[in-house]
Amino acid sequence: MTKFLSCGELYETIQQKSIEAKEILWISSPYLGLDAHTIFSQEILKNPPTDIRFVFRVDEAAVKEGKVNPYEIQYFIEHFKSGSVRSLDGFHSNIYIFDNAALITSASLTKTAFENNVESGVLLEGTETDVVKSFFDQSLWNHAKTVSDLKKLKQAWNMSQKIVKSSNLKKLKPHTIIKDWTNDYSCTWYIGILNRIPAKTERKIKKETNWPPTVSLVGDIGYTCFKEIKRGDLAYIADLSKKRGKIEIELARVFDKSKVETDQGDLHLAIEQEHAYSLERQQFYEMLSKADIKSRSCEKSVNGDQLKIIVDTLASIKRKRKPKP
Repeated sequence: MTKFLSCGELYETIQQKSIEAKEILWISSPYLGLDAHTIFSQEILKNPPTDIRFVFRVDEAAVKEGKVNPYEIQYFIEHFKSGSVRSLDGFHSNIYIFDNAALITSASLTKTAFENNVESGVLLEGTETDVVKSFFDQSLWNHAKTVSDLKKLKQAWNMSQKIVKSSNLKKLKPHTIIKDWTNDYSCTWYIGILNRIPAKTERKIKKETNWPPTVSLVGDIGYTCFKEIKRGDLAYIADLSKKRGKIEIELARVFDKSKVETDQGDLHLAIEQEHAYSLERQQFYEMLSKADIKSRSCEKSVNGDQLKIIVDTLASIKRKRKPKP
């Protein structure tokens, strides 16, 4: 069966087909935008198809021009298999394959394409997809290469964002709203900071990584946490560096992680604060005890029961105002 689709129908189709996909999720797009993963159904995190493949046009020039966001590549690599993302030069095929359905469209994997642009495509199903799968496998995937030096690409992206030129183009009115993913399938961590990073060390880390000034740093992370924590994860970060007074806790989103050699440890996180709380010291340690978290624990992935205790405790606390950037 062949069906013509346009605008909002494209997003609705990808949402539904990514829910239904069990075996195959193959995507090719020369461009890749920030938070493009939200174009798919969030079910792909809970029940990922067996065979996942992404092909993008990844090079330093595309990154600097804002056509390919390396942080989105990092998201796909960390949440799926490390070999699921490849790079290929000189192609412009926007193909979305879900088991026995294939969408061939003008829409690249960017939120702008699906929200603002007037895009169209053709949905093929059944045996009609065989030739599309063959093309994807032989002409795209088999000629593509593994994405390498992601750290360098992220540095190039961060640097390019500092010198983005303002545009005189009128902002387009969206015809489709891409729904934000919830935190239902995000891993949540508790991190206790025993020692704050000195300002000099923080400057060194940010200089080497080119992380934007808007992110905060957590240094000297343990190897297990550094290996397992993913971009987009949530973390409750408690400042235990002070011996007296209230305990400051941040609810933060993981922006990035990087290895930079310093006297205060080599493994570091960049985080974006969402909320801040201030707890009485006794109340804080009672919360940890109820959640079965050791008082001097530094990094721990929390389960549902532990998270509920933390959330319920903080819900009774008045939030601190988020500091202005």
